[in-house]
Parts: sequence; structure tokens; C-alpha cells
Amino acid sequence: MKLIDPTKFFFTSLVWICFIFLFSHVRAQEEALFQERVEVFEPLPEELIKHLPSDINQQIAYFVKYFSTEKREVTERWFRRCGSVLPYFKMIFKEEGLPEDLVYLAMIESGCNPFAVSRAGAVGIWQFMEGTAKSYGLRIDFWEDERRDFLASTRAAAKYLKRLYQIFNDWRVAVASYNAGEGRVLRGLKAKNFADYWRAMMSGAFPLETFAYVPQWLAITILAKNPEKYNLPPLESKPFDLDEVEVPGGFELMSLAQASGMDAELFFFLNAKYRRGFLPPQRSSKVWVLYENKHTLLKNIYSLPW
Repeated sequence: MKLIDPTKFFFTSLVWICFIFLFSHVRAQEEALFQERVEVFEPLPEELIKHLPSDINQQIAYFVKYFSTEKREVTERWFRRCGSVLPYFKMIFKEEGLPEDLVYLAMIESGCNPFAVSRAGAVGIWQFMEGTAKSYGLRIDFWEDERRDFLASTRAAAKYLKRLYQIFNDWRVAVASYNAGEGRVLRGLKAKNFADYWRAMMSGAFPLETFAYVPQWLAITILAKNPEKYNLPPLESKPFDLDEVEVPGGFELMSLAQASGMDAELFFFLNAKYRRGFLPPQRSSKVWVLYENKHTLLKNIYSLPW
């Protein structure tokens, strides 16, 4: 077991906090998208919006235009960040029996930012609160927070969405409940004495954020599937070819990134679950690397300072 120098731990933790702050600042800018009220633009083709109330269709049309014009820069950032991990998300959702289009919720939740933290304290790409995360098997302790693990959190999100569908038997209501919580949706329906979620939503039973959430998801799904129509860059890039490497405890993440030869930002993204800038010192841990960098890391790791 490697012993961690307290001074180095302090300064590395400080750098790590600054790194997370920068990601959080970007997240704050992105959250500003969802604070404005909608206006009506031209309706979308019927095949994209059937079975939804007409008012919802108008909101989808608004958000398609909003994300592809006024907030185009943010949308392009989401596309760049999400492109290489969405194939993994689709694989997990398929294994769990979920519709593929649900993966695009990751953009609305966080822009695929594993370091995202909401004002309410939800964390990670899928914005889990601590209690919900633990109930779906995610590890949260001093050293690790699997809400920031791009694979573990996606598996948990898929299981949570599947449970919501079992409650409501409607994927769109399940999506709204992912945002608001199933308890809040059920209370809203009861308060308005409605069996129909959409009627309750249009009557003001839910907050603006939840009111806009499903249209935002459907709009970003349309953009992701038809980027050329809106002059956006293609979303799907080649998925990362990844492998895990088991390393002794206590190593600094930045040192491992340098030893692997990988881009540091990508290394931190893939290993975002480690909270302190170091691997836990008490045990060995696994880190994700690009397959092409695996042998470089294994070759260089024992030349790192202990």
C-alpha cells in the first residue's frame, strides 16, 4: 500500500476541487437554459409528436429551435461530450429493456458531465440524489462516488427508469417522474383529481422545470437523430475502445493520466468516481484507460514516485 503525503494530498485536492469547479461553472451556464418560459413556434411533423397534447407539441417545436439556434453552442458542447459514451449508454439501456431514445436524457440532465452538481445536491451524468443512488446500488464514500461513474450510474438510471415505467405504464410520464420524483407526480395527480398526467401538467400541477422536461428531452432527441437537418455536427462519434487496469492504492490520478499518455481531461472523465484526486490507499483500484494506452500505463506505473 502506498502512503499519501499529507502536503501533496492537500494541494492535489485543491487542484481537483478547482477542476470540478470549472466543470460546475459550465454546468451553471447550461442550467440557465431551463429557466425561460416557452413561446410557440411552428409545429413538428405529426409522426414525431403523435399522442401528445397540442400544447406539448408546440413546446417541443420551441425547444428544437431553441437548442439549435439560440443555445447552439451549448448543444454542440453536449454533442462533443456525449458522442463517444452514448453507444455504451445505448448498450446498457438495451440490456435493461428500455427504449433507446431515453439515453438522450443524459444531455438534459447534465450534458453528460460527470462532475455536474445541481442546486439540490444531485450529482453526476444522471443527477442522482444520494439516497436514490444508494438504493440502486451506487457506492458513495469518502474516496468514491459512483454517481460520477459513467457506466455504473447509467446502469442505475436504467433500472430507475424501468421502475418508473412499471408504476406509470407510460415512458413519457416515467421521464417526467425521473425529473420530479414519482411521489411528486402521484401527489400532483391526486391534488388535481386527474388520472391523466398530461391534463394535470397543463393545469399547473407541476413546477416549470418538470413542465418543460419532457419537451426538452423530445427536442434534443430529434436534434440528436437529425443533426444535418439543423446544421449540427454528427453526434455519434466512434465509441471509446476502453480497458480497465488494476493499480495499487494511493496513486495520484494526475500522475496516472501522465503515465498512461492519455489526455488528462479524458482520463478524469472516465475515472470521475474518484473524489480526492488520489486512489484509495487501503486497496488496489481499477482505472479506465483507452485500450491503446493500457500497456503504456502498465509500463510506466512502477516508475512513478512512491
